[in-house]
Amino acid sequence: MPLDPTIKRLLAKAYLNGFGDIHHFTLEQVRRYLSHPKIKVAQASFQDFTIQSGLTLRCYTPTQFSPDTMLPAVIYLSATAFVLDRLDPSNDYCSLLANNLGMKVIHLSHRLAPEHKFPGYLNDALTSIKWIDANARALKIEKEKIAIWGESSGGSIVATCTHVLRDEGIDIIKHQTLFYPMVDLVSPFPSKETYAKGYMLDKPFLEYLDNLGSEPTQDRSSILISPLLSPSFENLPPATMITAEYDPLRDEAERYAQKLNAANVPVVAKRFDGMIHGFMRFYTKVQGAREALDFACGKLKRIFNGIPSRDTPHPNPLPQGERG
Repeated sequence: MPLDPTIKRLLAKAYLNGFGDIHHFTLEQVRRYLSHPKIKVAQASFQDFTIQSGLTLRCYTPTQFSPDTMLPAVIYLSATAFVLDRLDPSNDYCSLLANNLGMKVIHLSHRLAPEHKFPGYLNDALTSIKWIDANARALKIEKEKIAIWGESSGGSIVATCTHVLRDEGIDIIKHQTLFYPMVDLVSPFPSKETYAKGYMLDKPFLEYLDNLGSEPTQDRSSILISPLLSPSFENLPPATMITAEYDPLRDEAERYAQKLNAANVPVVAKRFDGMIHGFMRFYTKVQGAREALDFACGKLKRIFNGIPSRDTPHPNPLPQGERG
């Protein structure tokens, strides 16, 4: 379908204001340009936990509950592009998630590239997940109801973490929610070329971020960076996959969902037509973003509240009925 009209206007404004040249910006300019938008939402209370130098977890309690209430938890990894500090700027969004889900939300804020390149941010995430599991009682979370939710670069880290934890025999994550993750840095998917320019994730910008996040000598086909290339998808956590029609990462994310499905991992995948990569950034302006959040939250609430889902694995995890 055509681009969402509001998305189309926002794209035109962004490129008029120089987004097409963002790969020529300094890192500080990029960080200012991609500042996180505000959302009017009831602010959830939170508590910070510094688990090691430079590594902080922020645990949000939904407004309808006391911080001492034992609740399911969602570990959240935001769209940092590996270089953006999202801890404070994500307060609104994490409050929105916590209040919508009725669950604790634990924002995992990894150290940033380029000072901490791969595998630094991956190791930070794994350390944090294990710490959360070990300290579930102090965090007032139900240890058997821990999910993980990642958007964009956060989704990429989430996907890799599930493989690593599975291979280590560690059963912590009961569900994974992935929004438009980058899961294959090397394979030539058609969407990478079709949407390589003009949709807020231009190819030069992706290359710029890749150079900041990883050393030039790093093997991009490593399954720790490109988890789609993993030889095994068995015994991974059940998943919700959200993709966007006009996203260069669309094909690899949808292929990831298909591999989960082929390995008999329960997965529900939904493509939101008319949307671009990172469309959740426009939550207050775009109906599709609000629908995507409601869809993903609804899936997780049904799972953790013990309500049987009507969704079943499908040979093609993006049947027509699951298109946005």
